[in-house]
Amino acid sequence: MEKKSLQNIGEYTNSVKIFVKQKAQLPIDVQLFLAFGVKEPRPGEIGAEVGQILSGVLEAHQTKAIVSLGEREKINLFALRNAGASISMWLNQFHKTTSILHISSIENLNDPDMLGALFEGLFLGSYTFSKRKTGGRKAKEINIYLDTSLEAQKVQSILEHARILTEAVNLARDWAHEPANIINPVSLSEWVQVLAQKNGLHCKIFDETALSEMQAGGILSVGQGSKTLPRLIVLEYPGTPPTQMTKPVVLVGKAITFDTGGYSLKDTTNIQNMKYDKSGGIVVAAVLQAAATLQIKKPVVGIIAAAENMISPQAYRPDDIITTLSGKTIEIISTDAEGRLVLADALTYAQQNYTPEAIIDLATLTGGVVVALGRLRAGLMSNSDTLASALTVSGDRTAERLWRLPLDDEYFHQIEGDDADLRNSGGREASSIIGGMFLKQFVADQIPWAHIDIAGVAASDKPSPLGPKGATGFGVRLLTDFLERI
Repeated sequence: MEKKSLQNIGEYTNSVKIFVKQKAQLPIDVQLFLAFGVKEPRPGEIGAEVGQILSGVLEAHQTKAIVSLGEREKINLFALRNAGASISMWLNQFHKTTSILHISSIENLNDPDMLGALFEGLFLGSYTFSKRKTGGRKAKEINIYLDTSLEAQKVQSILEHARILTEAVNLARDWAHEPANIINPVSLSEWVQVLAQKNGLHCKIFDETALSEMQAGGILSVGQGSKTLPRLIVLEYPGTPPTQMTKPVVLVGKAITFDTGGYSLKDTTNIQNMKYDKSGGIVVAAVLQAAATLQIKKPVVGIIAAAENMISPQAYRPDDIITTLSGKTIEIISTDAEGRLVLADALTYAQQNYTPEAIIDLATLTGGVVVALGRLRAGLMSNSDTLASALTVSGDRTAERLWRLPLDDEYFHQIEGDDADLRNSGGREASSIIGGMFLKQFVADQIPWAHIDIAGVAASDKPSPLGPKGATGFGVRLLTDFLERI
């Protein structure tokens, strides 16, 4: 890939600009007011649906808009975030480029997190993926001037945190949207290298030769059917201030840049949108960017296992027996259960090369988690109650919610191998749990570990309160919040 095409990689700039204690540039298109709604509004009153907007024309063709925060007694971070997103979507829809946002109704809540959630929503709601459309990618800039009595420096600090965090989320959305003819394992490694350079991260790339020397048979087997061979990508953030004394948190992400299912071929319905099968790895890269820019104290390592699961004479097959980096052997039942194979090698690499305080892996691993939890929560499996609890709290705070699933020892029998140590599939029963149980075999019992199955939440086929259909960036805010709080 030419250097010129890489110069803007590793960046996402929000189209919404928010200004604190600055004089608004005339003309003002709209005056925005936040208000608590009522269940049964009378004419001129705002309803209780969060994000509902009631507008009218003032003098000089200026618009006044009232934005509902929902019922006062139900106000929470979720409502503020969604209300902020509704404002951005409304401004964009009606081409309002300059506005004043009056936030007096929430100033007496005296909760910085509430204001931060509002800012996050304003930034997230403005996202669109249009860079591949004729005419270019640049969204129209929206300028919002805050009318607030709060201390400017305090508000600016909260605003800056929200900006950094949401630019990481929107970067993850952007990269996840890219199709396989744009992002493959090799180009992804190049993009991540640029991201690392821009954010002061140390980056190591292991190509197919290095992976072969390491005997990383899991990721190599999955990727050997593609002309674009696999990559193991490692990002290191040393913490602020940098330290070698503190154990890092290691984040591991699955990045299957396209998943045909291999010889266990997906049907025409399920093969669509398999570009999103790289979402776990993309989120890991975005979290490392956020950690570095926010100067999080905790050192963090990100490991991205990137491969393309294709059909060819070189592709791996059902009945193959492969040897992973750990030395454990796996009998291939389904070539469409490939994510756990690349993650097995990445988890092993993490333990061979670091002394993790905790390992968290993120993957679009199973369709079973969609059946179990739908598209509202991600599945969480863990060998540590403490780690699972902390992640659940962060999930609730960020509205990237989790639901813990069991990992009883008896589930192992479904993946106990006949001709090898393990089978890579245990059938349809408890399939999401079996995916987690498989990964558990590659983590030492004494290391706190969590597996987050984001198959149901990494992308949406319809618009959500926080943005358009497509990639969601699920996990960036969750994991960043977790890292800031441990």
